[in-house]
Amino acid sequence: MRVRRMLIGAGVVGAGLMLAAASAAWACTNLATLNLSNAAGASGQSITVTGSSFHVASSGAQVPVVLHWNGATGPVLATVSPDATGNISAQVTIPQAQPGYYVLVASQQANGVDEYGTPARAAFEILAPGQHAAVAPAAVQGGTVASSTSSSGVLALTIALGVLGLALFGAGVGTFARQARRREVPVAEHVKRG
Repeated sequence: MRVRRMLIGAGVVGAGLMLAAASAAWACTNLATLNLSNAAGASGQSITVTGSSFHVASSGAQVPVVLHWNGATGPVLATVSPDATGNISAQVTIPQAQPGYYVLVASQQANGVDEYGTPARAAFEILAPGQHAAVAPAAVQGGTVASSTSSSGVLALTIALGVLGLALFGAGVGTFARQARRREVPVAEHVKRG
């Protein structure tokens, strides 16, 4: 009976460790990102679109990245192949459209299925003549809009929630183990009547 409980406990702990390792591996994967040289401008303006973490084929032809205007099925602005590290760069012309907010979508499909981590998206605001962007873009570095510091906050939050999740899981395993020990009922001794 005691051996059985030890095996069950070891199995629960092993499953928990496998779940923790799988969660950490999943959380550490890179999703494709897309950056624009300008986040706002006029129709007909040319901008540079850069991206990273796109799928790179280990052998054979590369799977192209297709840049769409205003949705995954919108008009194609450009088609580009990622380099050996999964980065892309392309010049695109903003189509004629009414002033407002639009999205550029970078999709990468193999056999009709999206590659892991895609599609990537970036917002673009078309300005009316004489209008200024509501939010000025961050400092430009190497032709791309620099990342904001909010990504470090998201990373810190993700790590904190992961630690909290593991702590709660450990507390649950501990509670389960204590409950299993409490259920042990002593075997009644036979009393001889004589």
